Amino acid sequence: MTAVTHRVLGLLSLSSAFVLLGGACDVPPEGEVADTDAPASATNGLTAINGLSSTNGLSSTNGLSSTNGLSSTNGLSSTNGLMTTSAGRDTVAYIARCALPATATLVKKDQNGVSYSFKGALGLAPQWQNGPCDKDCQEIVSACLMAHVNTAGVHIPLWIVAKTPSVGWSLSPDYPNQEGSFFGNIFTTGTHGTDPNKVPAFYCNGSSYNVDIVPGRIGANQQGAPYVNPYIVGPYSTGKAGYCRDVCMQSDAPFQTSGYKSCNGWNNVITVYRQASN
Repeated sequence: MTAVTHRVLGLLSLSSAFVLLGGACDVPPEGEVADTDAPASATNGLTAINGLSSTNGLSSTNGLSSTNGLSSTNGLSSTNGLMTTSAGRDTVAYIARCALPATATLVKKDQNGVSYSFKGALGLAPQWQNGPCDKDCQEIVSACLMAHVNTAGVHIPLWIVAKTPSVGWSLSPDYPNQEGSFFGNIFTTGTHGTDPNKVPAFYCNGSSYNVDIVPGRIGANQQGAPYVNPYIVGPYSTGKAGYCRDVCMQSDAPFQTSGYKSCNGWNNVITVYRQASN
């Protein structure tokens, strides 16, 4: 890839079949995310966010706490929840990759005393390594995790933009198609006036969501995605096509066309671009 790489993300399923732009891709060691051409370029992704259900926030019963740092025993347990299964550790790998900067590494043990190292990359919430993850932290990490989900087992590189300085608004000509924006809070249920019994996990359609459609992503016939478009059917239904441009607030000048800084009171939004198919 020739794009500036500090914002490039890759999506790959956690199944046994791995595809990288039509070629084979080796599976990285568990708990790690393989790099492509820079520390923040991922080459695998999430088929689902382990430990998350629509009625149970990510931090509820899986050994994860937003009130303590990830490095602490009370922040991420070694004896129950995410660290005790392979799928759970894959989720931890992406939590670390989203939250922590490339200079940071989260080291945790599983229930058998085996240590795993999880590398940081995007630095969206660096404070969570050793301190609490507040509302803004939860929302931006939620958006990042949702942006990594691919439900079909197909790897694609993506470009993301957000107001967080470690990511920013700059675009790449190699990623022309605005796929969509992700927002919500998968750590808890019923925030921002949404269903008190459900986790708010949302997306809206980018201007090119139906261009060069990728299996397992927005625009395709996704199965089992953890997020919904609330502007089509949901708490913010508009009766329109669910485009972000109709319902979200654009980023500030001179990046008005890059992404969105808020959607219905959600102020930590990640907008995703994907490549053309040629």
